[in-house]
Amino acid sequence: MNRPLPAIAIAALLLFTGGHAVASGGEDPVDSFVNRNRTDIALGRYQSGHLGVVLPSYVRSNLFTAWRAVMLGAPGLQTAPNPAGALALVEERRGGGWQDQAQGREIYAAWRTAVRSALKREMDPAPAADPLIDSYLNCPTASYVFATRTLGELTARADATPARLAAWVSTQREVFKACGDDPLDRRDYFQRPRVPVQPAPLAATEPLYWRQVQEYQLASAAFYSEDYARSTALFDRIGATAGHPLRAWGDYLALRSQGRAALYVPGTPDERWQARVAQAKESPDAKAARQARQQQALADVEARIARILANPALAARHGDSRAIGRILQAKFTPVERFGQVSKLLDDPRNDPYRDDRLGDWLALADRLLDQPEPATGKPELRAVSGLVDWVITVQQCSPYSPEDNREFAAKVAADCAPSQAHVQDRWQHYAKDGNAAQARAWLFAAAMINDRLTPELEKAMLQVAPSAPEYLTVRYALARHYRLAGKADQARALSEAELTGAALSSTASDSARNLFLQERFAVATSVSDAARYLLRSRGYQIDADTGEPAAVQDPDTVTRGRLAADGKRWLNTGLAASDLLTLAADRQLPADERGRIALTALMRFDMTGQYEAAVKEAQQVEVDAPELAPVMRQYRALVANPDRHHWLMLNAVKYGFSPMRNTWALAVPYVPREVDETRADMWCKMPSAVGQEYQENGWVMQTVWLEQAPPMPQVAGVDAARRKAELAQLGALKTATGYLGDHVLQRVASKPNDADLPWLLHVVVRSTRGGCLDDDAKALSKQAFTVLHKRYGNSAWAKKTPYFY
Repeated sequence: MNRPLPAIAIAALLLFTGGHAVASGGEDPVDSFVNRNRTDIALGRYQSGHLGVVLPSYVRSNLFTAWRAVMLGAPGLQTAPNPAGALALVEERRGGGWQDQAQGREIYAAWRTAVRSALKREMDPAPAADPLIDSYLNCPTASYVFATRTLGELTARADATPARLAAWVSTQREVFKACGDDPLDRRDYFQRPRVPVQPAPLAATEPLYWRQVQEYQLASAAFYSEDYARSTALFDRIGATAGHPLRAWGDYLALRSQGRAALYVPGTPDERWQARVAQAKESPDAKAARQARQQQALADVEARIARILANPALAARHGDSRAIGRILQAKFTPVERFGQVSKLLDDPRNDPYRDDRLGDWLALADRLLDQPEPATGKPELRAVSGLVDWVITVQQCSPYSPEDNREFAAKVAADCAPSQAHVQDRWQHYAKDGNAAQARAWLFAAAMINDRLTPELEKAMLQVAPSAPEYLTVRYALARHYRLAGKADQARALSEAELTGAALSSTASDSARNLFLQERFAVATSVSDAARYLLRSRGYQIDADTGEPAAVQDPDTVTRGRLAADGKRWLNTGLAASDLLTLAADRQLPADERGRIALTALMRFDMTGQYEAAVKEAQQVEVDAPELAPVMRQYRALVANPDRHHWLMLNAVKYGFSPMRNTWALAVPYVPREVDETRADMWCKMPSAVGQEYQENGWVMQTVWLEQAPPMPQVAGVDAARRKAELAQLGALKTATGYLGDHVLQRVASKPNDADLPWLLHVVVRSTRGGCLDDDAKALSKQAFTVLHKRYGNSAWAKKTPYFY
């Protein structure tokens, strides 16, 4: 869903940005099934009270919206001011109104098309050589849209000539250059020196209209060149000139320029940073002098705003002008402004979206509330309003700790304990006082962060009606509390009721459903019972620009589900290979997942010397993965166990088979990997005890801790003794690279004419370059390299292995 930016958002964007925008991202894994940072519910639905399960780790915009919905209750939310799409618009503004790269490409392409149409030729450089076509734009996209529209209007004028159009385009390109977009300069934005731009004005003999249109460009060039005195004067002149084609914008743009000047710190980015550091250390006198200058600048800006507001002809700019005043208030007097807006928002019956109150509050909260202190946690800000107190209280207990990580859990518990006591006190106070709205809000907070379920709290949580916005959050908390208290029957019954109930279905939240699935899986009674809750589905993903959900295209995710971290942990350390065999035959699971589990069991049986069971399991794999039938038939046909083991290791490398369930799942149907790209990357150091984390890629808890899943279920019927013995064996083995390397070197000694050995030695050497490695990886790399070149030096694989690592 694309939504045009309102003028107020453009005002904020142009005031604060120097032009450059940086796209950020990372390669850290994310929880694919539970949204920990923000809701996965479409923001329009969330704003209307469909909250799903709210987590204390949600962003403040989500927490505020949830707090307001609970304070008002479902009936009150229906009558309170709640303009459609307002929350999504707040989120869009908080991103600076930045368009994604695809939208920027379209906007820039429209600009190039307009230039080609006007000048009857391509703009330099040619499209194939223009770096801006496939890059992020530094100038605000609104400036490109405005320039494209203006050029179209100029082209249609009767007095348009090729020379006049070319002059206008040339000046506009200078404007874009000033704000960081120069397609003729291929250097990185940060590598370019900032050079002020001052295009030459048109000759006095040119028609007045064309000179006046260029005056806007000259003022804009001065603005982006950070010459705010000049840009303010030029915009003032436009606003004061009767009949000027852009007169309606002149006063407002002069205000924008004056506002930027009030915030401007000259110098390079490094010099500006140093100025901010010095400001933090300034003396009381210096601080007082700086604040006096800021107050005078704010007074000057507010005087200009008053003049604009007094002019009915500028009514279209009134809202934008007020926004600039609020921006400066937030910058110069943040605590005071935060207090003002917090008090307005503290009454949930007020419209939080009027004059962008919520947006202002969120921006100031980012500055004042981040990194909350332990214990009392910013008492001077808690006192500002009940809302602020509520948000700080909830966020001090974010996130839920992984319950089996004792060190981390202890730290979270210590930081959270004061808030847990405070939330209990506030809830009891308001309940006793008869303030139903506040009592609901603080009960909601208690449900999210309390680690102890008192009889009084349990009774109140059980009384929350299914129609209440907080219902699912409270029910999820109850399921968790029942599990932690050892009341497994109650936990199972509650989770089962919600998973099959109307409230969860109507919420359209995959995240909420998966949270209940986590809880139900954790209290499973048997392998078959656990299988019902083992897989998680994800039918939606969130558009980062709009906050709206979009359908996920992966059918495995939507229709059949995938393993989450708690399921992987259970398969890796909670079951013996014989239990995996039982699970692989469970028809509650889709065939592809049964096949993966069967392969895991086969690898376990084989690598722990249980060859008779391995042969039987190979037959099960044949059934669940027919494309592997030739591999499995050959495994069963071999007589000597060492030959069987080698055959399985050879194909484990070819296909990626592993005794562990990794973050990634093998694609179905199974196909061999590209021989030139194959690595011994099938497993890292394996766990040696029940519940121990699998250290995949050297990062402990890279999935389970991230997903903050409950402990794995302790189900009946598991062969605990066999599981313990198998894990001890597997935990003593090397990583896939080391294990395969030792195996291949032994194979060279026993079967030197094996045609697969040159390739396997190549794979071993290449695998020692990085990834999960053992302490002797360097020695292994050199040994495998030496054997490859001495014994098989004429092979193609030796020629493809010029180095060891």
